[in-house]
Amino acid sequence: MLKSLDRIDYTFIVILIIGSFLRLLFVSISPLNRDSYTFIHAAAGILEVQYNKYGTFRPPGFPLVIAPFILLTNNNYVLSAKLAAFSTSILLIFYNYYIFTQASKKLYANGNKKKVIKAKLVGLFVSSLITFNLYFVVHPGFGLREELLCILCILIFYYIVVKEEMKLKDNIYLALSITYLTLTLITAGFFFTIGIILFFLISKLKFFEFKKLSVNKICIIIFSFIISFLIWAIFSAFVFGDAFYNWQKQSDFFEDFYGMRLDSIENIIQAIINALLGGVLFQFYYFFLLTSIVFTIIFFYFLIKNLKKKQFLFIFLVFGLNLLYLSIFIAPSQIINIPNSVRVMMYFFPIIIYLGAIPLINSLLGLYEGKYKFKKNMIGLFIIFLITYSLKGLSFIIYLGYEGIPFLIHPLYLTLVSINEISLLIYLIIVIKKEILVIKN
Repeated sequence: MLKSLDRIDYTFIVILIIGSFLRLLFVSISPLNRDSYTFIHAAAGILEVQYNKYGTFRPPGFPLVIAPFILLTNNNYVLSAKLAAFSTSILLIFYNYYIFTQASKKLYANGNKKKVIKAKLVGLFVSSLITFNLYFVVHPGFGLREELLCILCILIFYYIVVKEEMKLKDNIYLALSITYLTLTLITAGFFFTIGIILFFLISKLKFFEFKKLSVNKICIIIFSFIISFLIWAIFSAFVFGDAFYNWQKQSDFFEDFYGMRLDSIENIIQAIINALLGGVLFQFYYFFLLTSIVFTIIFFYFLIKNLKKKQFLFIFLVFGLNLLYLSIFIAPSQIINIPNSVRVMMYFFPIIIYLGAIPLINSLLGLYEGKYKFKKNMIGLFIIFLITYSLKGLSFIIYLGYEGIPFLIHPLYLTLVSINEISLLIYLIIVIKKEILVIKN
């Protein structure tokens, strides 16, 4: 097996080791987030087979991950939640490399060895940006489920639009991914399913020339969501006396945060207006905090330019629909003028980084092939971008904390952000060409 590895694979292994060490460091020093205790209590209830002790509206996806670690740590609940989050964080790094390499091969390779290298570089770059994004580094210490959601989202992306030839086991994995996503976050499962159905219908237009999604896949997805939703509804009816307990609690949360219930057309319209005016803007704000505004512009422009292609249409419809829904919860409330935590949308960042990574890798390969002048200066600019990308994450954590709005006027943060944005902007101004922004057939 080791003989089949190349230099890029070995580089990834080094990145994985460094990323694991950094995450272990923060697992040891970060305080457990208060939301984690609900998952811990649910996991303990599962192990005791005392479902009346489950005690939370949150479905069992992440508690089931925590449960084995409770046994391994001899009922050390705090450590078990952190180790569960740490394990999924490490798996996320691996899946970022594998899945986005395979996705890039679909775009580029067709047996061309040189283009296979390009595809692996995209996978390496995406996994590197996730590995050294300090928000992702610190997050496992909070003992939360977001990395698990990241994995499930990109697995669904892989089985639906990347892996076209599906064997029986692949169909089973797809069904399990949809099921587990739903049983980890009900609304994510629901909006993913709706988005996939929308993708299936729109992709039938003659405007798109790619191989259409099979009816079998759609049936598997719909059936998996319905079954998993029914499982949770039956459990909720048995334990809480309300089959829609999860939705009721979400509605209560919205009422507490916004002072309104989603029980009338008027209130729903008001929530949508708040989302469009405030939530979408704050999503861009979080894109800026966790990557950069220039990087954000790259991935949006690149997405729109390549919308005819299967991967990009899927991302636009499925992930876009989910982000639109989440904008309702990200908008500043009418009570306190602070948006919800960035972790509400955290599980979409691997896909976003993938979109931005492709044109950047195209430009770097252009440098290597001698297409651009000032090669050393440009590589220097790119390295500066990567360094400040990680360092501003540290200041983001220090001055933002886990919730709320960062102090952008703080000199350290402002300096790092400025260098980060300007270095990437200058780099792109020099190399920007049509061939790095459009995927050719």
